[in-house]
Amino acid sequence: MRLLLLFAAWLALSLSLQSQPVQTYSIEAEFFPEDAQMYGYRVANDAFMRARASMMPGEMPGDSLTFYLHGELKIDSIRSGGETISYDSKRMLYRYDYSRVALKTTLKTGSIKQDQPLEVHYSGFMNPSRARSLSDYMRIDNHDGVYLRGYGYSPWFPVFLEPGDQPYEADFERVTVDLPAPFRCVVGGELISESTREGRYTATWEPGKMNILHIQCTARKYKSVSGEKITVYHQNHEANANKILQYASSLRNIFHRHLRPVNTTGTLYIIEMPEYGNISSDNVVGISSQLFNHFEKSLNSKRTIAHELVHPYVTLPVKTSNPFAALVIEGFPSFFQVYALHKTLDPETYNLKKHMIRVEENYLKKKHTGKDRRGNKLPLEKPILEISYDEIGLYKDYFILSDRVWLFLYDLWQEMGDERYDRFLRELFLFDSIDYQKFEALVLKYLPDYRQKLNTWLKTSRYPASIRIEAPQD
Repeated sequence: MRLLLLFAAWLALSLSLQSQPVQTYSIEAEFFPEDAQMYGYRVANDAFMRARASMMPGEMPGDSLTFYLHGELKIDSIRSGGETISYDSKRMLYRYDYSRVALKTTLKTGSIKQDQPLEVHYSGFMNPSRARSLSDYMRIDNHDGVYLRGYGYSPWFPVFLEPGDQPYEADFERVTVDLPAPFRCVVGGELISESTREGRYTATWEPGKMNILHIQCTARKYKSVSGEKITVYHQNHEANANKILQYASSLRNIFHRHLRPVNTTGTLYIIEMPEYGNISSDNVVGISSQLFNHFEKSLNSKRTIAHELVHPYVTLPVKTSNPFAALVIEGFPSFFQVYALHKTLDPETYNLKKHMIRVEENYLKKKHTGKDRRGNKLPLEKPILEISYDEIGLYKDYFILSDRVWLFLYDLWQEMGDERYDRFLRELFLFDSIDYQKFEALVLKYLPDYRQKLNTWLKTSRYPASIRIEAPQD
């Protein structure tokens, strides 16, 4: 029986590995090249990129292979085994690009040489767009810099992913970026080398194995300050960068001790981003310039840094089809910024209970009126576990993924007390998967009488007096 189980596990792992459309990526990208016009563009180079992605394909079922790039890019050539191969490209609606348009490219699998990398040479522009959200920092701009996220924002390298498919993990062996000095760049993973010669800056990063959602590239005219395994990239405010460095160090120690013991052998990179640029992707955290430069006086700055920094410490393996996807991807990071403020600030600066009472008051008002504080109509309220992955953007920062999730996790905290809650969190964030039965079993381990309450919190939209922070007065 044991041998059968081992064989089944091996077979599942083998099929999983074989099903990866791309095993490895090696990307060379040049931004603002002086000879942009050579590539058939009658414009200046100030928003231009050209790149080469060398990829080792995984399993190639069928007669053709399809990948997607951001819609403003074009293919210059595709090669395999040193030979140029033919392809077909067309622009189409693609929900996972911020512009909603992607360049779809299809080639015959028979033209790909076995055990040889597939090389895609491409070039073009990535201009700001508000089509997806206010996050207009996905762009190339010679004045402000380069801000590129991966799949889900701006496919700046070939992604072999049909709309609706699960994102895949690949080994990003190398990402080399070439820029005019004094630009510097941050990609993520491990910085292998950086140098400046004859007015050009070159950096090579080794991101390693990661979900294609997480790969990014950010370049500005950066200076940097460093501490123990933390580097902060800033533009002109070194004093603020040093304060953020100190705060991030204390937060990371708290998260590592009380939440998930993330491997911190690598360096954490914190970068100053343009407005709306608060991001978190593996070991890179981006903070918008406004919050970055008002850090000391702004509670919101500290909360934002805590929110972006906490992501890897509260993450769990979860598929987009899992009912817990919204709670894990945005609910947990949203609440544990509150946890961080409580752990790092004195009660006069930040009173957790008073804050949560205000959250509750606002939540109840929103439930009653169906509108936010500005009078805008809210989306239909749904139970936490009925919010799908595709609805995260709709409910993020609204009354469920923030208010109701906050109130739920705060209620667990108050019921368990500090010591048991911290033990509960340590066990929770070591899960290798999550479903309702598994989560319920852990909650009941610490709160045996919480079964019905848990069901109310997660599977209904009800908010009875029994779960109020303070029972309503008669």
